[in-house]
Amino acid sequence: MSIYPVNKFKSNIFPGISITSLTPTQVYNDAEVKGEGYALVTSMICSNKTSTPRKYSLIIEKTTGTGTNTAYLLYDVMVPANTAFEVIQGNKFVLKENDRLLAFSDAESGSTAGVIDVTVSHVVHIPPTST
Repeated sequence: MSIYPVNKFKSNIFPGISITSLTPTQVYNDAEVKGEGYALVTSMICSNKTSTPRKYSLIIEKTTGTGTNTAYLLYDVMVPANTAFEVIQGNKFVLKENDRLLAFSDAESGSTAGVIDVTVSHVVHIPPTST
Protein backbone atom coordinates (compact mmCIF):
# COMPACT_ATOMS: atom_id res chain seq x y z
CA MET A 1 0.00 0.00 0.00
CA SER A 2 1.27 3.43 -0.90
CA ILE A 3 -0.07 6.93 -0.57
CA TYR A 4 1.77 7.71 -3.83
CA PRO A 5 1.08 6.25 -7.27
CA VAL A 6 3.56 3.62 -8.45
CA ASN A 7 4.71 3.08 -12.04
CA LYS A 8 6.40 -0.23 -12.86
CA PHE A 9 8.25 -0.54 -16.17
CA LYS A 10 8.18 -4.03 -17.69
CA SER A 11 9.35 -5.81 -20.83
CA ASN A 12 8.60 -9.31 -22.13
CA ILE A 13 9.73 -11.34 -25.13
CA PHE A 14 7.75 -13.98 -27.01
CA PRO A 15 9.97 -15.99 -29.38
CA GLY A 16 8.25 -17.86 -32.20
CA ILE A 17 4.63 -16.75 -31.67
CA SER A 18 1.71 -18.98 -32.65
CA ILE A 19 1.02 -19.67 -36.32
CA THR A 20 -2.73 -20.04 -35.92
CA SER A 21 -5.60 -17.75 -35.00
CA LEU A 22 -7.19 -20.66 -33.12
CA THR A 23 -4.51 -20.55 -30.41
CA PRO A 24 -2.81 -17.13 -30.58
CA THR A 25 0.07 -16.25 -28.28
CA GLN A 26 -0.90 -14.02 -25.36
CA VAL A 27 1.59 -11.14 -25.54
CA TYR A 28 0.03 -9.03 -22.80
CA ASN A 29 -2.01 -9.75 -19.64
CA ASP A 30 -0.66 -8.21 -16.46
CA ALA A 31 -2.00 -9.49 -13.13
CA GLU A 32 -0.84 -6.29 -11.37
CA VAL A 33 -3.44 -4.18 -13.20
CA LYS A 34 -6.38 -4.00 -10.82
CA GLY A 35 -9.27 -1.63 -10.07
CA GLU A 36 -8.38 1.90 -11.17
CA GLY A 37 -4.91 0.82 -12.28
CA TYR A 38 -3.95 0.48 -15.91
CA ALA A 39 -1.13 -0.54 -18.21
CA LEU A 40 0.27 1.63 -20.95
CA VAL A 41 1.84 -0.44 -23.73
CA THR A 42 4.71 1.74 -24.91
CA SER A 43 6.48 -0.48 -27.42
CA MET A 44 5.79 -3.58 -29.48
CA ILE A 45 8.28 -4.88 -32.03
CA CYS A 46 7.80 -7.91 -34.30
CA SER A 47 10.93 -9.48 -35.79
CA ASN A 48 10.76 -11.67 -38.88
CA LYS A 49 13.52 -14.30 -38.69
CA THR A 50 13.10 -15.55 -42.26
CA SER A 51 14.08 -14.48 -45.77
CA THR A 52 10.39 -14.28 -46.77
CA PRO A 53 7.84 -11.62 -45.81
CA ARG A 54 5.47 -12.92 -43.10
CA LYS A 55 1.95 -11.92 -42.06
CA TYR A 56 1.32 -10.72 -38.49
CA SER A 57 -2.00 -10.17 -36.70
CA LEU A 58 -2.72 -8.57 -33.32
CA ILE A 59 -6.00 -8.94 -31.40
CA ILE A 60 -7.22 -6.95 -28.41
CA GLU A 61 -9.65 -8.39 -25.87
CA LYS A 62 -11.34 -5.81 -23.63
CA THR A 63 -13.35 -7.00 -20.64
CA THR A 64 -16.61 -5.14 -20.04
CA GLY A 65 -19.34 -5.46 -17.44
CA THR A 66 -21.27 -7.74 -19.79
CA GLY A 67 -18.47 -9.89 -21.22
CA THR A 68 -15.50 -9.60 -23.55
CA ASN A 69 -15.20 -7.62 -26.78
CA THR A 70 -12.58 -8.68 -29.31
CA ALA A 71 -11.18 -6.73 -32.27
CA TYR A 72 -8.18 -6.86 -34.59
CA LEU A 73 -5.67 -4.04 -34.12
CA LEU A 74 -3.64 -5.46 -37.02
CA TYR A 75 -4.74 -8.07 -39.54
CA ASP A 76 -2.29 -9.85 -41.84
CA VAL A 77 0.23 -6.98 -41.83
CA MET A 78 3.29 -7.93 -43.84
CA VAL A 79 6.56 -7.91 -41.90
CA PRO A 80 9.42 -7.65 -44.43
CA ALA A 81 12.01 -10.43 -44.65
CA ASN A 82 14.86 -10.37 -42.12
CA THR A 83 13.65 -7.20 -40.47
CA ALA A 84 11.45 -5.83 -37.70
CA PHE A 85 8.13 -4.00 -37.65
CA GLU A 86 7.35 -1.45 -34.94
CA VAL A 87 3.66 -1.84 -34.09
CA ILE A 88 3.39 1.30 -31.93
CA GLN A 89 4.65 4.52 -33.50
CA GLY A 90 3.61 7.48 -31.38
CA ASN A 91 0.41 5.84 -30.10
CA LYS A 92 -0.05 3.80 -26.95
CA PHE A 93 -2.50 1.11 -25.82
CA VAL A 94 -4.23 1.67 -22.48
CA LEU A 95 -5.28 -1.65 -20.98
CA LYS A 96 -7.32 -2.29 -17.86
CA GLU A 97 -7.81 -5.31 -15.59
CA ASN A 98 -8.33 -8.59 -17.52
CA ASP A 99 -7.60 -7.01 -20.94
CA ARG A 100 -5.34 -9.05 -23.22
CA LEU A 101 -3.32 -8.72 -26.41
CA LEU A 102 -3.04 -11.83 -28.58
CA ALA A 103 -0.81 -12.34 -31.62
CA PHE A 104 -0.22 -14.86 -34.38
CA SER A 105 1.60 -15.08 -37.69
CA ASP A 106 1.65 -17.30 -40.73
CA ALA A 107 4.22 -20.09 -41.05
CA GLU A 108 6.87 -20.90 -43.59
CA SER A 109 5.76 -23.44 -46.15
CA GLY A 110 6.04 -26.94 -44.66
CA SER A 111 6.89 -25.62 -41.19
CA THR A 112 5.00 -25.71 -37.93
CA ALA A 113 7.40 -23.38 -36.11
CA GLY A 114 6.68 -19.73 -35.40
CA VAL A 115 8.93 -17.37 -37.33
CA ILE A 116 7.99 -14.04 -35.70
CA ASP A 117 9.39 -12.91 -32.34
CA VAL A 118 7.53 -10.20 -30.39
CA THR A 119 8.91 -7.84 -27.75
CA VAL A 120 6.42 -5.87 -25.63
CA SER A 121 7.24 -3.07 -23.18
CA HIS A 122 4.65 -1.51 -20.90
CA VAL A 123 4.20 0.56 -17.77
CA VAL A 124 1.82 -0.55 -15.02
CA HIS A 125 0.28 2.37 -13.15
CA ILE A 126 -0.84 1.50 -9.62
CA PRO A 127 -2.87 4.33 -8.09
CA PRO A 128 -2.34 5.41 -4.48
CA THR A 129 -4.30 3.61 -1.82
CA SER A 130 -5.76 5.18 1.26
CA THR A 131 -4.63 3.92 4.64
